Amino acid sequence: MKKITFSMILVLTLLLMVTFYGYAQKGEEVNVVKIGGVYPLSGPFAPMGIGDKQAILLAIDEINANGGIKSLGGAKIEVIFADSEGDPKVAMTAAERLIIKENVVAILGSILSSTTATIAPVCEKYKTPLVNEGSTSITLTQHGWKYFFRSTPHDGLYCEAMFNFLEEVAKKSDEKIKTIGLMYENTLFGKTAGDVWKEKAPEHGFEIVVDIPYSAESIDLSSEILNLKKASPDIIFLASYTQDAILITKTMQTLNCNAKAVVGIDGGQIVPSYIEAIGPLANYVSAEARWSPDIKKPLSQEVNAKYYSKYGQNMDGHNSRAHTAAMVLYYAIEEAGSTDKEKIREALANIYVPPEKIIMTWNGVKFNETGQNILGTPCIVQIQDQEFKTVFPYDIASTDFIFPIPEWSER
Repeated sequence: MKKITFSMILVLTLLLMVTFYGYAQKGEEVNVVKIGGVYPLSGPFAPMGIGDKQAILLAIDEINANGGIKSLGGAKIEVIFADSEGDPKVAMTAAERLIIKENVVAILGSILSSTTATIAPVCEKYKTPLVNEGSTSITLTQHGWKYFFRSTPHDGLYCEAMFNFLEEVAKKSDEKIKTIGLMYENTLFGKTAGDVWKEKAPEHGFEIVVDIPYSAESIDLSSEILNLKKASPDIIFLASYTQDAILITKTMQTLNCNAKAVVGIDGGQIVPSYIEAIGPLANYVSAEARWSPDIKKPLSQEVNAKYYSKYGQNMDGHNSRAHTAAMVLYYAIEEAGSTDKEKIREALANIYVPPEKIIMTWNGVKFNETGQNILGTPCIVQIQDQEFKTVFPYDIASTDFIFPIPEWSER
């Protein structure tokens, strides 16, 4: 009897030790949840990458300060960033390192469509969720990737919104709008926008009179701007990043290239560094911006105030989406209640984030079977007095759109 009792006590003791050890191990595993961030933190695209990094850290700091991931016992989130340099090959290597060596459970990134196109297959290979905040090429959701989730709408919606905007502007103005000139950087982002513009323009009754692709790393765009000027379009559409957007505007002013309106899609015209670099030359430029500091939404104003307090500038159409992507990933991990990548992927595939939980003007976040958020909506801004002002849609506009814009000689 004593032998049996001793044996039972020994078995129970061992079971308790195993249970306690397993609990302790689990506690250690979820003490910190590591996610990766692949962004251009150096090189010509750094202004956008640094802004996105800052917005993500703002979101993560807030999450951690408010108790971390509650479904994991208050686990804190740690973001490990890698510099893509804006180079697709570097981005691919960086993503692989984050997954293999840093053991991240998911990745955020990477602004440029060209770098996202190389990161996504890596994430597929290692079955690691990738939440993309701002790479808008339509093609990214056409590969059948199961671990790719894009919270921003794609260029198809935004290009369509630009044409709708022009139609509404024409209705309110005595000025006729018939012709459009295109100028776009020649990687995946710009070429996709150019293709959509050329496809959609005839459907809206507009004629494309000049089509100019260029390298975003160009140091002289004089010949391109002269071709644009020669075509004399009513409206100029641009798809550019920050440094080339600055160069384009300076060159247009130098060569006296005018149009009734200059409208960019996403890209370089929607970041504060664009205005900081060229000052009043930025005035009257418009862009499909996704977000603006003057949006009348309490959460947007609250988060932007915190960002401004910490970094000394307002958020913009890029880093507002990076903040949103970070929050969406957090909600998914919270919902999954696990660091298991498959469970996080499943949570992302089924998640619905209502509009009141994000700072965007969107109707929320919900991904379709391709990983595309289907609840995004456009927002067009115009730079007035060196500040971003929402001008369309009219129900959220803070001011009127100035049209036609003054010629350079009149400024």
